[in-house]
Amino acid sequence: MGGFSTVAKVFLVVVNIIFLVIGLVLLALGLFIRFGSSIINGYVDSAKKSLEASVSSVSTFGTIDLSSFDVTEILRNLAIGLIVAGLLLSILTFLGCCGSCCNIKFMLLAYIITCCGLLVGQVIFIGILYGSPDTIHDPVKKPLKSSIKSDYAGLNGTDIVSIGWNVVMIQVGCCGVDDYSDFTGATKWVIDYTALSPSVTLKTPLACCKTLPTSDDLSCAGTATTESINYLNTGCYDKIWDDTLGNMSLVLGALAGLCVIQLLLVVFALIILCSGGKKKKQKKNTKGNKVRPDDRDAVSPRDPVSYKRKEALRF
Repeated sequence: MGGFSTVAKVFLVVVNIIFLVIGLVLLALGLFIRFGSSIINGYVDSAKKSLEASVSSVSTFGTIDLSSFDVTEILRNLAIGLIVAGLLLSILTFLGCCGSCCNIKFMLLAYIITCCGLLVGQVIFIGILYGSPDTIHDPVKKPLKSSIKSDYAGLNGTDIVSIGWNVVMIQVGCCGVDDYSDFTGATKWVIDYTALSPSVTLKTPLACCKTLPTSDDLSCAGTATTESINYLNTGCYDKIWDDTLGNMSLVLGALAGLCVIQLLLVVFALIILCSGGKKKKQKKNTKGNKVRPDDRDAVSPRDPVSYKRKEALRF
């Protein structure tokens, strides 16, 4: 058992140090997204400049200034999620390292219970995500579509919803959550431009055009538009999903490997916990079975002379 306990300790310490580094990286990334606005905004500068140039080229739009637009405001929830995940992972790995190194029972128990809970939750989440994906996708899509209906104001919109959607659609190359129909009925989006020459009724937002208009010709988003010049049938949600978690075999393989590692962590933590309890019992038994000096002399005398004297005195 001692050999297994040593291997378990080494495995727990090494793996938890790796996960501690990952936790600190997640924490740093969350803080960077939340407070590194100058660097992150530089990534979308090209999209903002394209928006400003396109809006100013259409006579009825006027001009817009997007210099004050901060993309980190849109990513605030993501940043908070990464910060919380990084902190929790760092705390969990600390419990695992200290509990295994120092045989601290309550730390090991907390670590085992937390890992088991995470493992069960992870398996359930994976099953829902790939077995019944709409259970997760639909609640995420619903508020996104709702924000389009109530707040999207088109290419010249200056609110955070309009600018955010315009930047995403230009940068990612997509249109709406599922497709262009998500914009149908948007209350603030103007679709009729009869004053322009040629006049046009928009079918999709101008940000869905593969090349943004540079004049009063808005036909790339008109009723006769096609997929060759417009991303009308490419949803942003599915596009981003496919680019990140859409490779099912790769993601499932990674998650399955993570589950196996978590299971090994739980098993090894239990080995350390049990071996620590046995060692304490052995120490107690050793202390309880110690022979007193008087008894030792009585049982196995070391000095034959003194033993004979004792025997003579008895008679």
